[in-house]
Amino acid sequence: MSKYLQTLLGNSGTVFSAGLNKLEKNTGHSGVDTRLIADIIERSHIVMRRLGLDTRDTTGRELYMTLNEAIKRGEGESLLMDTDFVLVSIDDTIISFNLIDVIENMHHGLPFGRHIINHGQRALRGELVGRYLDHARSSEAATREILSMIGLLPEHDAWYNDFKHKKKQTGNHTK
Repeated sequence: MSKYLQTLLGNSGTVFSAGLNKLEKNTGHSGVDTRLIADIIERSHIVMRRLGLDTRDTTGRELYMTLNEAIKRGEGESLLMDTDFVLVSIDDTIISFNLIDVIENMHHGLPFGRHIINHGQRALRGELVGRYLDHARSSEAATREILSMIGLLPEHDAWYNDFKHKKKQTGNHTK
């Protein structure tokens, strides 16, 4: 499971995989990573079906172009409302379902293969961080140490993680 997340986040090496294994151990092997991957796949398939794409044989280029067209038609916000952390790897290329990434890619006319995914990756890091920190069995100090060790708590993400955490506590979040 860690390999899939590793690919989406652009992390390489065994440190990331070992760190996720430690995080899973700290939660009593409750499958936090597996549930996150299932959510990513489910949400991406929902959007793809709404776009009229076949989830089994859509190419990365086809998905990318179709997302751009949805933005041009003004359907982006309703289509990508709950997909800020959703990224998929198709044809060895990562496609972001993050509304900001999709809007920027379309607005700047970025070609397939040269598109951005950084907002989606930040959101995915934040989602992963939040799920491990919020888990009832995890120790916050130990979890933060592991998250930091494997690069999931970069300084430039601190504002985002704090914002997401506060939003979650106040109940002002989607789904």
